[in-house]
Amino acid sequence: MASYKTIKGFAVQTLPTDPVGTGIADATWSSGGNLNTARERLGAGAVGNTGSAIAMGGSVSPNAQTELYNGTAWSEVNDLNTGRGEVAGTGTTTAALMIGQNPSTALVENFNGTSWSEIAEFNTARVNQFGVGSTTAALLVAGERPGPAGGFQALVESWNGSSWTEVGDLNTSRAKLMGGGTLTAAVMAGGQGPPNSAVANNESWNGSSWSEVADLNTARMEAASGSPSYTDFNVAGGNTGSVTSNQENWNGSAWTEIANLATARRSSSGGGAGGTNQLVAGGNDGSVTAATEEFAGAGATSTLKNLGQVYYNSGANAFKVTRTVLGTGSWASGGNLNTKRMGAGGAGIQTAGAIFGGDADGGSPRYGLHEQYNGSAWSELTDLNQGKAYTGGAGTQTSALNFGGYAPQRWALTELWNGSSWTELNDMNTARFGHASVGQVSTAALAVGGSASPGPNAIVESWNGTSWTEVGDINSARAYFGGSGTPSAGLVFGGPSSALTELWNGTGWTEVNDMNSNARYGVGGSRQGTSTDALGFGGNPGNVNTEIWNGSSWTELNNLSTPRGNITGIGTTSLALAVGGEPPYLTATEEWTLPSSVLNQTITVG
Repeated sequence: MASYKTIKGFAVQTLPTDPVGTGIADATWSSGGNLNTARERLGAGAVGNTGSAIAMGGSVSPNAQTELYNGTAWSEVNDLNTGRGEVAGTGTTTAALMIGQNPSTALVENFNGTSWSEIAEFNTARVNQFGVGSTTAALLVAGERPGPAGGFQALVESWNGSSWTEVGDLNTSRAKLMGGGTLTAAVMAGGQGPPNSAVANNESWNGSSWSEVADLNTARMEAASGSPSYTDFNVAGGNTGSVTSNQENWNGSAWTEIANLATARRSSSGGGAGGTNQLVAGGNDGSVTAATEEFAGAGATSTLKNLGQVYYNSGANAFKVTRTVLGTGSWASGGNLNTKRMGAGGAGIQTAGAIFGGDADGGSPRYGLHEQYNGSAWSELTDLNQGKAYTGGAGTQTSALNFGGYAPQRWALTELWNGSSWTELNDMNTARFGHASVGQVSTAALAVGGSASPGPNAIVESWNGTSWTEVGDINSARAYFGGSGTPSAGLVFGGPSSALTELWNGTGWTEVNDMNSNARYGVGGSRQGTSTDALGFGGNPGNVNTEIWNGSSWTELNNLSTPRGNITGIGTTSLALAVGGEPPYLTATEEWTLPSSVLNQTITVG
């Protein structure tokens, strides 16, 4: 007969010690020998590991230098025939390929361990592509072409040792991507895609075609990567809209965040012999660097922390659970805007934010002014084509979307920022202002509710990067409220004398638990948050409350320093900005920091 424990119980793992923090167990970054010449944009996918690596070419000034790593130091060997950067590299330290050139050509050179020789060019000249494989069997993937007929590419070519042949295209055009594998089995992750923003897309190659697989956790481009394995490799650092130290490991089916680089950088040379043996050299950490970091974790013995894991620590004689523990969070003063305003659109993260449009002091004119934040100060950039207030925003600092607004009429206008200018795109179906914005990228957003003739409405429209489509209405018509999440999993909250919260699952809205504070007219929100992890703050009249949403309820945290409504909210639940607002009209910026840690906590009863 089965026991009650067998029917109703569950197994609890016994461990000699507590699980360790994020990272491949026992794997850490350490300093290696510096390159002889500091440089960035070396051969992407350049091969190597902690014991043997090659660094070739680079820019900004086209570089022809080649250096070899012996596990301790770099030594210079014979130069490339043609100096270049923003290209692909693959192979080994004794047999490598350098593919492409900036400005865009199809030049290819072969390294035999001693010197370089020019060999057959590939078919379509481009830059910022990625390569995997060997000198006799390689794959060249994606990139970008200059000029009006150029742009991001999905082109893929294969090399058989003597000639290049076009094979099946990627599903998503992009450049500055990362990956691992061989001619017949590869994975390509992230990169830069239209319209000039980092993407998280991940695709797998079976030798004849590409299939979409699990996306990166953090969209990025210009990260260090490269491995002969398509089931075990890392991407380290890169550009997410700002330079990052974040690292992720691909295990053949999913991405896991692991130990970060010691120094955030982009445009490095990187390679590895699998996830626990990787090298990153050169790049840009705010300036061009020669620094090398080594990631190693052979002989791992520790167990990694796994959220929600219940276990018995035999050494401590205690039952424990691994959980995320949040601090209380706090607001601190940031740099002031150049122009005071309220009701502006916003995009980006705390260290790389953007604000555009807004209502001027006294209500006229409505601003088209556009400012960007670098983590400490705001600078003015090119204005919107149409100034407007109570307008929507989504995306990043370098690829932002603005939609709707008021000046002095309701607008359906949509504009896209590409890092240098604003371009008008297809209008929304319903002109409105005061709508909630949901969306983390410029190619996918929701415009929710707002004020459309004759008043507050429940209409929701979805943006797919090209056009707007009406989807399911929210349950309660309203305007001047906050939003977070994505077009497939969104959250909206607050409104005039409202604490209402609604959750979007991609097809319909459900009313969930209200905010604790009812005064939420013009509430700010964490635009880069999610439907299960969001921040709401401020609002009229004179509200300073900050609340965090955990997927089921709101919890009050530390207050803003300054009461304000019609705030522009930017960032995530752990790192956010509260920008501008009223009354009176403000230039003040406050920076929110919410510390968190993954802890192994003893389970106590009673």
